[in-house]
Amino acid sequence: MFKRILAIILTVAMPLCFTACDKKYTEKDLPQYESQEFEICGLWAPHEITEEAFRLYKDTGFNIVSFTNHDEQPRTAENQYFIGSKRTKEVLDICKKLDLDVYIAYGDSWFNRANMGDEYFEGTPFSDYDLYGEYKDIIKGVHMKDEPRKEDMAYYATDTLINDFKKVYPNAKYIVNLLPYAITTNGFAGFDSYNAMLETFGETIMSKFETPYISVDVYPYSNKPVDDFIVYNYNEIAKCAKKYGAETTMILQSSAGCEFLPDLSEGDIRQQAYLAIAFGADNLQYYCYAVPRGIEYNYCILNPDGTPSKIYNCVKEVNGEVQKIASAVLAYDWEESIGISGSEDQTFRVYAIEYDENLEIITLENTEHYVSAKGTQDLVLSRFVSEEYGEAYMFVNFSELTDKTNTVSATFKDCGAVAIYGREDCSDTPEIINLDENGNITFELAYGEGAFIVPLK
Repeated sequence: MFKRILAIILTVAMPLCFTACDKKYTEKDLPQYESQEFEICGLWAPHEITEEAFRLYKDTGFNIVSFTNHDEQPRTAENQYFIGSKRTKEVLDICKKLDLDVYIAYGDSWFNRANMGDEYFEGTPFSDYDLYGEYKDIIKGVHMKDEPRKEDMAYYATDTLINDFKKVYPNAKYIVNLLPYAITTNGFAGFDSYNAMLETFGETIMSKFETPYISVDVYPYSNKPVDDFIVYNYNEIAKCAKKYGAETTMILQSSAGCEFLPDLSEGDIRQQAYLAIAFGADNLQYYCYAVPRGIEYNYCILNPDGTPSKIYNCVKEVNGEVQKIASAVLAYDWEESIGISGSEDQTFRVYAIEYDENLEIITLENTEHYVSAKGTQDLVLSRFVSEEYGEAYMFVNFSELTDKTNTVSATFKDCGAVAIYGREDCSDTPEIINLDENGNITFELAYGEGAFIVPLK
């Protein structure tokens, strides 16, 4: 009797299974995300304070300007950005006209101590210099300090300073950009370890904000062998951001020459952007847009003479590309990342997130849809989560072999298809691919490409 009942159940269930597996997925099955954008800016904004210069800047795909001081000689109140300076007001006028948001600069410490006195840094400087009421709709942050050492951190954690900031700029980011891991390894910053720096920053500064902010600059295309640190560095920043619920910014390299390699390719720019997003970046910044005074880079996004360089259109292309996936990516929160070495070529750039301290391979566990993945080249794989949309996954070709395509094979469960957002030739609509009967999919990533994958049930 039991066997007859079981046979009836299987007879009914099997056609249902095959119907589900054979479902034709269309755009109607895609999640409907709120429209969002990454904030993207180029540090060292144009030298020339003209509408034309800032239009060229905006045309690169930048939607926010960071008021970063050039090493003008001599430094004067006329050519420096700080709260209360003439240049700050001039550029605010231009940005408001061009519909560009801004991060204003708190100020260059030695310059302002010499020219405005210690009172600029003590007591309530934001209230004392509350000059920009008509621009507060475009002021999205105040850049407080770049790469603070241990002795600097205590000042920027002062309750009086932070409370004054929140009073005057309640909706703006309190921006302190952190040192990269490679610099802190020699004790240069005064911290015992990189994690000690992150813990100090989190406990003394980020914990005091409802929506804190964290950023870091890691430049992989250097004359020094530091590129394998980037996945470790990004992973530590992402974990810290997750702990404190912070908005995250990664600063990408767009400078060539001097301490960096002499040239950059579009693939180099693309790989940095997708890698940053894979580790939860909400915002992207580039070092540099204009070539800083006093530094003899071959080029940045602009040439030394201020004209668009050979990577201007590359950056423009990548910025437009990642904005096409922004609404999908920003609907989720970063959860974790792992590395997967290539089956054909291994460049050992993902080992820091591929093995734990016991040299055991790290895997994604207790996932909603992901089962396994492998690639012919090195991969970074991240899991993203959302209470509304469930889980999504990001794959980045992190090989340094620019001529090799990464063929990725992945297996998923409890879904019939996936929507793939991203890659170089992505459109505004993701590619929908049905899984085979075993939940498998194969796709390709060229050098630097990333794919944000949303399972469809």
